[in-house]
Amino acid sequence: MFTSRRNLLVVASVMVIGWIGSADRAGAQTPPPAVKSSPPSGFTLSVRDWTRAELWRYFEPNPGAGDPEYAFVANRLQLELKRAWRKVDLQVTAQHVGFVGLPSDATGPGPLGIGSLYYEQGLRSPHPQQLWLRYANVRVKQVLPGLDLQVGRMGYTSGAEAASGDARIEAIKRQRLDARILGEFEWSIWQRGFDGVRADWTRGPVKVTGVAVRPTQGGFARVAGPTIDDIDVLGATVSVQPTRRLRHTQLQGFVLRYDDTRRVTQRPDNTGLPAARADVGITSIGGTLVGAYPLAGGAADVLAWGVRQDGHWYGQAHRAHSFALEGGYQWTTAPWAPWLRAGLLHASGDESPTDNRHGTYFAVLPTVRRFSQTTVFSTMNVDDVFAQVMARPSTRVGLRLDVHRLLLASAADLWYIGSGATLEEGTAFGYAGRRSNGSSVLGTSVEASADVTVTPSWSVNAFVGRVDGGRVVTGTFKGDRLWFLYVEQVLRLDTLLRR
Repeated sequence: MFTSRRNLLVVASVMVIGWIGSADRAGAQTPPPAVKSSPPSGFTLSVRDWTRAELWRYFEPNPGAGDPEYAFVANRLQLELKRAWRKVDLQVTAQHVGFVGLPSDATGPGPLGIGSLYYEQGLRSPHPQQLWLRYANVRVKQVLPGLDLQVGRMGYTSGAEAASGDARIEAIKRQRLDARILGEFEWSIWQRGFDGVRADWTRGPVKVTGVAVRPTQGGFARVAGPTIDDIDVLGATVSVQPTRRLRHTQLQGFVLRYDDTRRVTQRPDNTGLPAARADVGITSIGGTLVGAYPLAGGAADVLAWGVRQDGHWYGQAHRAHSFALEGGYQWTTAPWAPWLRAGLLHASGDESPTDNRHGTYFAVLPTVRRFSQTTVFSTMNVDDVFAQVMARPSTRVGLRLDVHRLLLASAADLWYIGSGATLEEGTAFGYAGRRSNGSSVLGTSVEASADVTVTPSWSVNAFVGRVDGGRVVTGTFKGDRLWFLYVEQVLRLDTLLRR
């Protein structure tokens, strides 16, 4: 499948190093129950290291275009210092990222996989690296009764504002809800953070979370860390925990405002019009229901998520929507505890490039790989019908297989890729689009992953995905098949530094 000598050398080097494992654990099942422990009495120093080897064989372009076949290795190292006092929590994290072997010729038409994006936004270097401040924040507890306040550079994941207390609900949220609209782009090597303030107010089963933040550069960009000053994000979420009346069910409602005036010249829509800078202001209002219910020796689950968007898009009125409906059943007493799930994601597309209305759902700043593991599409202008089966042969091993049938919601719109803003200025908006070629058939994706917890400090992950492209793909590319494979490790060590 991957025949070039360079690819074989890269893979061999990874095997010699011996670091293969897992970063975001996208294919993981419900993790083993966490062991409760008393809060540490001093500073905690955490060392976390991820190493990943990616191999790509993108859709073959027409003669004279870029090279779709390549491999590279990346490493992310974090040193984190934390301290929890009675009224204050402190977090300071430094992060170093380095690459080996990014492809210099994997562009055309557009990026041929993630390696191309890392290279183009990494100052066109095959071996970029950087050290910067990943997090630096203070959380003050009980500023007022029930109110906590966090200020500084922090992580934020939409949908995860309030833990439900139900392990099965949390497993569904991690896989299929967290970061749908706002996230840290955590699977990318560079990632993103948020600078600003967060407030959490809790009373009984209700938790209200408010944020006022700006994202940092990152994602695919080598110059990670600087604040993107021309993007403002304001949001609020109300979460209702499971109660006696609302058993095994968590509800959420949210509102998010996104304003973008960056000096970027790319305009990702179907108009074909140029732009001197971004001109986007969008309000998203939506809600979520996640439930997990004991049933006949197992457990049934359901997820319903929906959002409506209004605002403006480069002078056009923006009116768009998206929704997801999913359900599943796990045989909890059967060998391997198999878990079968299926669902539908719909994200609206634009029906006409010449009217004064923009109808493409705008995915804002998500972690898109949770929902597109092959990264071949973004959650914009798409209908994704999927089925997945998960199994756990042991408490240390999780297996997952997904099949997705992918259609464009509107053939008059584009085939979008991306995960939101990565740079303050330049030619990259954060989303890009290829023409539909008059078709809505994007293709079929088959994805398989395995997670292994080798030790409490070391885990291993592997993934392989294949996409068989439809007419949307073959109208632009010579080939209709894509392969994406990676192996990855994550190592974590925590040390308590007592006074």
